[in-house]
Amino acid sequence: MLVGCPASDTNLVRSASMAQVSLDEEHRAAIGIVAGRIRRYGEAIAQGHTFGIEPGDHKELHTLAYQQAATPIYAETLPWSYLSELAAKFNEAAALMAVAEVPTGIDEPWAEIQSYLRSATTAITEAAPGPPQSASPEDIATMAPTTPPVMRFGHLARIAHPIGTKRLIESAQRVERACGDVDECPLSEQEKSWMQRIIAGERTLDIAAADGYSERSLYRALSELWDRLGVDNRLEAAALVTDNGWLD
Repeated sequence: MLVGCPASDTNLVRSASMAQVSLDEEHRAAIGIVAGRIRRYGEAIAQGHTFGIEPGDHKELHTLAYQQAATPIYAETLPWSYLSELAAKFNEAAALMAVAEVPTGIDEPWAEIQSYLRSATTAITEAAPGPPQSASPEDIATMAPTTPPVMRFGHLARIAHPIGTKRLIESAQRVERACGDVDECPLSEQEKSWMQRIIAGERTLDIAAADGYSERSLYRALSELWDRLGVDNRLEAAALVTDNGWLD
């Protein structure tokens, strides 16, 4: 395992002397999984901005400064054991990207996602109460493709700027498309969280309060989601997402 190191703008420039290798299909797909997870993370933050949450100042979500601000929010709902394991897998994914032959035309997005992974690794490792964990490249493939729905994306929206959020989404999407199949699930990370809690029987009022939205804003968002899914109410939506395995 490579030890995480602080990521800065200089991390966006790849060393010309670094030996690059062609990754096998399994490792390339693993990078695609990580990129897809980052894309969905960014989309959930962007949704918070759409619902009127006042954005923050961070315009570069790949940097250590942003991840140091975000890590306490991660730790509000996710145990350190989970975060430390995630950091180890992020670190291995960054190590793979560092030596891989970059797909044509995506040098900057590739470097930005690599920097995001390094920054997240460093910020979590610095803040974690226990020692760093280790992971192998094969462990990356076992990573869940989505952030746990308990994540407080509304809080993250308050520290992230829409410009940086959009850039992260676009970079992650380009890496994801270059490395593997794109998940066609129509739900964002935030919408998956809502659906899981709706299926569990939580009230809309409680979901809105937990995520930092007004009840009216969440009702409007859910109405728009029902229209997009082609259903009339929460019961039909719950049946649709369950039948399609969109919450798996």
